[in-house]
Amino acid sequence: MTPSSKVIPDYITLMAVVKKTVSIPEELYREAVREGKSFSKVVGEALREYLKSKRKERLKSLWGTLKDLGIKEGTEFVNELRSEQLKAQEDRERWQDT
Repeated sequence: MTPSSKVIPDYITLMAVVKKTVSIPEELYREAVREGKSFSKVVGEALREYLKSKRKERLKSLWGTLKDLGIKEGTEFVNELRSEQLKAQEDRERWQDT
């Protein structure tokens, strides 16, 4: 088998693997292992969920910014932006016609 004809497993081509040492309470480790998955999978799933919740928190924090701008809802903000873009496009077309 030549080096170019080696079969590379999907999990290697999809993402790089990082090995890190973590310190956690032993009871937490045992409970995670009892779930029947590898510890790495449990940690990966937990980290994904944690990061997902943090992204949601950041998005929720923007709500105050929208309210400070006098915008009631996110959809109202998007509609306002679209209206401004449409008006700008119409202005450009008027200038091109003259």
